[in-house]
Amino acid sequence: MAINLLALQPHKVSRDLSGYLVYIYGPSGAGKTTFGSQVPNPLLLAFEKGYSTIPGVLAQDITTWGEVKQVLRDLKKPEVKERFKSVIVDTVDIASSLCEKYICNQLDIENIGDGGWAKNGWAKVKKEWEETWRAITMEGYSVIFISHMKDKTFKRKDGTEYSQIVPSCSTAYNEIIKNMVDIMAYIQVENNERKFILRSPDDTIDCKSRFKYIDPVIPFGYQDLVDAMNRAIDKEATMTDNKYITNEKAKIVETKTYDYEGLMNEFQQIASDLMAKNSEYYAPRVTKIVEKYLGKGKKISETTIDQAEFVSLIIDEIKDELVNK
Repeated sequence: MAINLLALQPHKVSRDLSGYLVYIYGPSGAGKTTFGSQVPNPLLLAFEKGYSTIPGVLAQDITTWGEVKQVLRDLKKPEVKERFKSVIVDTVDIASSLCEKYICNQLDIENIGDGGWAKNGWAKVKKEWEETWRAITMEGYSVIFISHMKDKTFKRKDGTEYSQIVPSCSTAYNEIIKNMVDIMAYIQVENNERKFILRSPDDTIDCKSRFKYIDPVIPFGYQDLVDAMNRAIDKEATMTDNKYITNEKAKIVETKTYDYEGLMNEFQQIASDLMAKNSEYYAPRVTKIVEKYLGKGKKISETTIDQAEFVSLIIDEIKDELVNK
């Protein structure tokens, strides 16, 4: 479907919490895996054996990144979507190591930095990491990412240092997850009491929330988080006269797919019609549009199925600039 900016409607915040992405981290034994098992219809991707004392959990042990790709294929099946509504990634720390190893094997290198620009391992592993998790979210699953914690020292511009509690997952992988999620919460354990830290006023804890009015600190627990999110949504509703709040699940943005054969046939038909009208006038103009997307001297007949998006863009521009004018 072509983009039509005039058809855009105001976004509504959903009260259905199953469509949100959450990242939790904390010390060992804080209850991270147990929390994940309490979300609706969860599938636990067990990169580590943290579920041994959790009765009834449906866990898929993961030992290679290839197994993650197998899971992703299964998650696209309608019967699997009926059974599972949420995916728990436990932990992103080990998952990132497996992802990195997968790309190293693919490129036949020992370490991800080997091979320099020719191999470009870091770019490939980041792309694989981000695309895999986004693919799961695009299938409509709620995702809970789990990590351990560590203290990290940062240096300010003036040279002074400060310490911050952060997820133990490597920075490059951690930042991708952090940018994806709606809530990133730290589990603070003090005097046998556990709390979720959702906002840190002094920046000593790495956390975030896209919910403007959410409480900065809440009791630790799945229902406690659900209640806090609902309170934040209710506050937002009062500020907007309930105009931009809905009880419906947030819509999944489907990845656009292209019918390469159909597009090539459409291009040939359009080009043929234009040449029949006035080849001297239209030929250089069609060539100019094709080269704009494919490069100087390139022809649309040289494209591959992986370039179907470019063919679609070429057709759209020819229609706008030459056919519909």
